This record gives sequence, C-alpha cells and structure tokens, in this order.
Amino acid sequence: MKKYSLQLFILVLFFFTQFNIQAQTNFTMNEVYSRGTTSDPDWIEIYNSSSSAVDLSGFKIYDVAGRTGTKPKKDFPSGSIIPANEFLVIVTDDTSASGFGLSSSGESVWIENASGIVVDSVVFPALQTTESYSRVPNGQSWIITNSITRGTSNIYSNPTSIVMNEIYSRGITSDPDWIEIYNPSSFEISLTGYKIYDAGGQAGTKPKKSFPSGTFIPANGFIIIVTDDTASSGFGLSSNGEEVWLEDASGLIIDDVTFPSMDTTQSYCRFPDGTTAWQISNYITKGLQNSITDINDDEANLALDFVLNQNYPNPFNPSTTISYSLPFESTVIITIFNSLGEVVKELVNSSQQSGYHSVSFKAVDISSGIYFYAISAYSINGQQEFNSVRKMTLLK
Repeated sequence: MKKYSLQLFILVLFFFTQFNIQAQTNFTMNEVYSRGTTSDPDWIEIYNSSSSAVDLSGFKIYDVAGRTGTKPKKDFPSGSIIPANEFLVIVTDDTSASGFGLSSSGESVWIENASGIVVDSVVFPALQTTESYSRVPNGQSWIITNSITRGTSNIYSNPTSIVMNEIYSRGITSDPDWIEIYNPSSFEISLTGYKIYDAGGQAGTKPKKSFPSGTFIPANGFIIIVTDDTASSGFGLSSNGEEVWLEDASGLIIDDVTFPSMDTTQSYCRFPDGTTAWQISNYITKGLQNSITDINDDEANLALDFVLNQNYPNPFNPSTTISYSLPFESTVIITIFNSLGEVVKELVNSSQQSGYHSVSFKAVDISSGIYFYAISAYSINGQQEFNSVRKMTLLK
C-alpha cells in the first residue's frame, strides 16, 4: 500500500510541477531591442498573455555569459509584476555586474524561474538601429519589424513584405494613373510615412508622394494609391513606360519596378500576386487578386524559357510561394533541401503544360534556417532540359 501511495505521490508531484511550469510560461519575451545607446540602453519586453497578473520576482534573464557562468545572471527586480495582458520592460545593459549588452549581430537570451528552470528563450538575429525583433501578434511568431513598440502592443511593419502589385499608366481625368500595393502577410500593416515616386522624386526635382497618415493595408489585401493628382507630389505614369520606387518610413527603398509601354486596356501586374514575375495584363484588376486569366491573351501560356524565380516572401514564416516557367510541356520535380543537403519535402513531381506555374511551401515542423529549393525539368523523351537551385530563409 505504501508503495502505491509513493507512486501516486510522485505522479501527482510530476503533474503539479508540469502545471506550474506551464502556468509560468503564460508570459514570453515579446520584443528585443539590441541597438541601444547610453541614454536608451538595450532592453527586452516581457508580455503576459494571461488573464491574471504574473509575478517575476526571483526570475532571471541572461545571455550566453550568464548561461556559462562567466558572469552573474540578471535578476528581475523584486515586485516585478505584469498585469494581465500587459508588458514589462527590463533593461539588460546596465552598470551592474549582471548587466549584459545585446549583440547587434544577434545572440541567444534565456529566462529562468525562481527554481532555475528555463521557461523561455529566443535566438534573435542581427538588427539595424531602426529595428526590433518582435512577436506578432503579441506572444506568437517572431519577426524583424521596423516598428519599435517598447512596452506597447506590437505592430507588424516589415517593409520587405509590401510590394507594388499592379500599375495602370493610361489614366484619364476621371480615372487617373494608379499603383496597387499588396500585403502578402497575415498581419495588417501601417503605411504611415511610406512614400512612392518616379524619376522626379528620385532625383529630388519634386517631392516624393507620401501615403496618407493612418493608412493601413489589411492582411493579404490591397490598397490603391492614385499617383496623378493635383498635389505638388503628384506624378503621371508615362504611357511609354518608366521606373517607380516605393520606400518605407525610414527612407529605405523596399520595391522598385520598371514598367513597359501599355495600351489603354492594359496594366502591368505581378502574377501570382506578390511574386517576382511581372506580366502585361489585358484584364485590369484594380484592388483585386491577379489570376491566370489576367495575363495578356497572347502571353498567358507562352513562356520563352525555363525560369526558376526567387521565392516570395523571403525570408518567410510560415509559407512562401515558388514560381517558375516552362517553355514546353515537361516533367517537373521541385524539392526542398536543408543546409546539409537532406530532402525536406518534394513539392512537385508531375507532367505540366508550358506556361507560368507556382507552388506554395508551408514550413511545418522544421526550424529556422537556410533552405534550398531545386527544380529539374525533363522533356517527354526523358532528357533533362533544366536544373536550377535557389536559397531561401525560414525565420520563425
């Protein structure tokens, strides 16, 4: 009887311990800022996702020096309580013996509870002075963001995700020239402070056109910006073709495209949406998804050569699109490999007609890192006609 009582006690103790660990992990590191200055040192934001306050008294936070014991681990101050669904910021780079700067090249950070059990960790990448590493939405997937939101809810604003997606250059007074912007991410993104312009804005001979303050583009959605208006920054899009640029709020150019001459019934669009493949379209889809029927009738199924495009978005999490073209009917094999050359997934292995194609890859049960995707195409007689490999980055 005593033997069974002891087993029951151990079992209850195990579940109690596991429950406590789980209860203590209802908070997470939520934002990392590694480009601090003397007046604004490096810091890490902690988020409490639960409906109850969390007490971090006795908890510790540290980098590799604290983990290896070459310096003390940093204690959370006694009374560090995070209210429900709120945030706490701890400055890591202070003058105490346990102070540690966060490397601008990226490193690892751990949090342990009062019992010495690690309850959260993160490996953050190299960051610019205008960037932080944040979970978006709060407590979920890690991304690099240009919105530094110390102690407040994180906003997804990774500028490399936003692209120009369709261009119409044959506007009239009642329907002026416009450019469609596409957000391929699963988060709403603020475009406040973003600018769009042609050669005049690039050369500084006229102002760059700003997106209206408070402009948001929905997840997987589109917005239209009219370029040819009466403002001093207004610019018409040449019917003979020209180059246009898109920059984020920090002044970084995040997209540019040189579009060709078009007729009044045509636009220039990415197909599939957001990818690197631009096409002239005889179907104008202002603010709507581009589809295979949007491609110029004479070009819809006419690919001049084998092409494997760069995946988009890249870096990605969790999904990305790989697009490619075939000049004639081919047996196509597309495979994902890790950095060791091991096969992660075979995406395509079938006969396909000539034209433009795309396939989606969703990274499930694999870790962040560098991966490669390869295409092999064979003619109907089995001869290899095309082989190409590209690199992509999964950033969770």
